[in-house]
Amino acid sequence: MTVTKVFYHTDFENHIPTLNNPECSKRVENIIDLINKENLTNLSIIEPNKINKELIYAAHDTNFVKDTLNKFPQNDDIIYLDQETPVSKGSLDSTLRAAGAGIDAIDLILNKECRNAFCIVRPPGHHACIDRSMGFCVFNNVAIATYYLINRYRFSNIAIIDFDVHHGNGTQDIFYENKNVSYYSTHQYPLYPGTGDVNEVGINNIFNVPLEAGTKSAVYQDLFDEKIIKQLIIQKPDFIIISAGFDAHKDDPLANINLSENDFSIITKKLMNIAKEFCDGKILSMLEGGYDINALERSMLAHIKTLQE
Repeated sequence: MTVTKVFYHTDFENHIPTLNNPECSKRVENIIDLINKENLTNLSIIEPNKINKELIYAAHDTNFVKDTLNKFPQNDDIIYLDQETPVSKGSLDSTLRAAGAGIDAIDLILNKECRNAFCIVRPPGHHACIDRSMGFCVFNNVAIATYYLINRYRFSNIAIIDFDVHHGNGTQDIFYENKNVSYYSTHQYPLYPGTGDVNEVGINNIFNVPLEAGTKSAVYQDLFDEKIIKQLIIQKPDFIIISAGFDAHKDDPLANINLSENDFSIITKKLMNIAKEFCDGKILSMLEGGYDINALERSMLAHIKTLQE
């Protein structure tokens, strides 16, 4: 069995390719070549399918989904779904494949064709709420995949771990009162989008770990162990999903947390140990943020290398 499947499609390079935006095509255009240069033996690369649109409705308001799908331009215009979420004519296929990657990955994991998967997708998803796009995110890729696990495969004890430097307000919003899902987030606070305080607890299924600007590796790792790993051991999840944002890297321009790519290897290994103990290694990881291109590429490679060990 191939340990790790990496999902990627060149459509992800066609989402707003001409706009000078932090969430740009350059974030992902070199990553497959970089992976191939590593000669990793426990990994294979797959092109994701476009999602069946009906599956999006599980995580989002139906009218919002239909209205959004009708807004994508067919010409060279750029349309803003909110002030931080532009889309272009290449964005529709990219958006549908980004959501579809999680569905395809889950099927392969549960059919035992791989143990885990990393979906290198654009646009990201964790800011997309039940009824609105925001913060570079059109639909919530992780939430859609989570509901697929619940509705198609009857999972009832899922852990979502979000280590993007920005709080995943959309994911929290969608699962705030869902007994089948626990949501964990480390994030700089205060910072966009302004949510993620410790008093946001849902039905005791939301675990926010706000970080002060300037937080360094040792403090971060201690907090991750104390606030997340210990709670995961209590939860004993039957599936782990990662919102893998790499913008807590010290070189990232949009925040001020001082992690290195090695920290992402350590985080990944800790989550793999939890997955090995409680859910037969099953992990789905999906790309969220990360806006210094070199730091993002190094961090993604560190994450992937650890997953395929």
